Amino acid sequence: MSAPADRVVVRRAAATEADARLLAALGARLFTGTFGAMNDPDDLRLFLAQTYSSELQLAELRDANRATWIAEAGEAREPVGYAMTRRESKSPHVDARRPAELQRIYADRSWHGHGVGKALLDACIDQARAWGCDVLWLGVWERNPRGIAFYEKWGFRRVGAQRFLVGTDSQRDHVMALPLA
Repeated sequence: MSAPADRVVVRRAAATEADARLLAALGARLFTGTFGAMNDPDDLRLFLAQTYSSELQLAELRDANRATWIAEAGEAREPVGYAMTRRESKSPHVDARRPAELQRIYADRSWHGHGVGKALLDACIDQARAWGCDVLWLGVWERNPRGIAFYEKWGFRRVGAQRFLVGTDSQRDHVMALPLA
């Protein structure tokens, strides 16, 4: 990884094969770097295969109800994070007329604390507002205190819980919501 002093640029991902391949590799790498040591290797492999194929990433990029951003650093534009927002994604715990879900947001560990998460979250909030959404919500693993603290700092509040499957392992996520009005 480049030094965190490099400038970070957030760009909207295009619905192309190139960005689909990039997101498949980046998503698998960042999820593994964040949660790999806390999960069974077989469950992790299954989850990555189900979630981060190039084909699935391309389908998600082509979905008009989703928007994806890639954070790139330095002159080489090295990918160091990404985020995905999905409109019209509902949760029984979220009271909203027009919800949007912060479906994914990840930054490389070497870039934590250097504004990557802020830049990505700003893009997601701006997109949700542009869509006319009244709430942005997310699920965050209960065993992710750094993530929970990040979201609380931004004004997200816990409103419920949901299950999240990593392979065959059913985990508990906090559902958190941020009013956008």
